[in-house]
Amino acid sequence: MSRVDARHDIAAPVVALTFDDGPAQWTLPIAEALERHGSRGTFFALGNATAAPGSGEILRRLVDGGHEIGNHTFTHPRLTHLSDDEIRGELVRAGDQLEDAIGFRPSYWRAPFFDCDERVRAAVGELAGREVWFSNMAEDWEQPGEVTARRILQELRPGDVVVLHDGRPATEPLELSWPTRDATVVAVGLILEEMTARGLRSLTVTQLLAA
Repeated sequence: MSRVDARHDIAAPVVALTFDDGPAQWTLPIAEALERHGSRGTFFALGNATAAPGSGEILRRLVDGGHEIGNHTFTHPRLTHLSDDEIRGELVRAGDQLEDAIGFRPSYWRAPFFDCDERVRAAVGELAGREVWFSNMAEDWEQPGEVTARRILQELRPGDVVVLHDGRPATEPLELSWPTRDATVVAVGLILEEMTARGLRSLTVTQLLAA
């Protein structure tokens, strides 16, 4: 299937705020901020995070709130370092876990670290729906929320697919990112306030594609 990229040809004042690496304790504060601004997001969830106690309830709350769930693999590996069978296993295991939690398999997937090439895409095939890329990303995992918000907003325009992070992979070495995503929660609040002032709102990926 084709990859979902930014859609800068649209006239509607909408973007897609997307979030990777949850569900986690920062997921619902982000979702609630989106909802306060009449917006919705797409959350690319990890299978092993979804298996943690209480995580299924978080995902069901997202779905009930009109948000969208995507597949972000089971363990957050670099897919280009894996065999074809291992790649498929990562997406299938995560899809199974997500289906157990929310009752259906996601329509979209995203490679951890955006580490993806044609071999990976061929291995995934139709297993996990459409791949979702990005057009706007700041290093929210290692900088203050105010910095992330400023960097996102400087480049933000209708049709953007924005990447932020609502969780931290359990297998991630401590030196790769800050230990919490509190700064991202701050950034999301600031981004949404400015988006509202500009007349912009966030839709799910599916809604953006239909705009």
